[in-house]
Amino acid sequence: MQPLIDMRPVPTAPELPDAPEGTARLPTHGFAAVRHPTTLNSAPYTKDSWKDPKLLKQFYVPETEEMVKQITGARTVITESLLLRSEVWSETDALAAHAGHGEKKAETDAEAQSKEQLPEATELELGFPQFIGFSPSTGGASPAPKVHLDYAPNGARTHIRKFHPTMASVADSVIRAEEKLLSEGRTLRESYASSGVGPRWALYSIWRPLKRVTRDPLALGDARTFLESDYVPVIVKTPNLGIPGDKTTHDTESYLAHWSKGQKWYFISHQEPEEVLVIGLFDSERDKETVAAGGTLHSSVDLPGTEGEDARESLELRCLAIW
Repeated sequence: MQPLIDMRPVPTAPELPDAPEGTARLPTHGFAAVRHPTTLNSAPYTKDSWKDPKLLKQFYVPETEEMVKQITGARTVITESLLLRSEVWSETDALAAHAGHGEKKAETDAEAQSKEQLPEATELELGFPQFIGFSPSTGGASPAPKVHLDYAPNGARTHIRKFHPTMASVADSVIRAEEKLLSEGRTLRESYASSGVGPRWALYSIWRPLKRVTRDPLALGDARTFLESDYVPVIVKTPNLGIPGDKTTHDTESYLAHWSKGQKWYFISHQEPEEVLVIGLFDSERDKETVAAGGTLHSSVDLPGTEGEDARESLELRCLAIW
């Protein structure tokens, strides 16, 4: 059984720089725990407010982008997607069926009527940012029970080009700089950060529970404790989003992982809705440091004796940061 290191007490963003030695931080561990109450955490808003895309766009997205700027120093932070998880694990959840990719669950009459009354359904599926797990026809997504990192370095670079046309437009200065270096025969891992041709950029996931976590908490691996041989490259078929009628996919490289002695794993015990995990997925400044380039292996984990608890509910905001 793998022991978990509790990240309590959880500092606020202003407290993080002066937190005690050993506190998880993005530059060292690849992730951080931050106490970040938002407008939607207070009355008159309720847990159901977190499932309203309009309220999320109005309050949560800008407030979270400002928090990411504060703890990273990034000049620009752009939210690319919000992923609602509210189901017990399933292979055919809302993430697998998003935007018509994969099989959708059968709709009840009430769900079909709800969808008809949701004129922004197409915008949720194809717009930017993406809203995944909010559609009445697919329901929420479920926890991811495999140790994984969403993007290997090559996958991160594919992602900013292929995920959505708006994403590619926002990342234009990065993409142009990378293409220039490649045209000169230089490798991006070795030369991008030191060349000064393009800005530093990173991908982050901001993970927040919608109620106290009593089962399937999210655990994060300290990259400094992993061997290069622990990382297992895999190709993930990823939908091409933002283009009406397009059901094609592109290949994105991700990582799964082997267990090895010495790995250290962290979590927040009984994590509350005001407490978020800031998870590094890629950082161009750290591309030469480790095979994961600042990315953090992570997974939901089973806690013995919690199988009968209600399904975990969480909201994941993924964003692109540019310095």
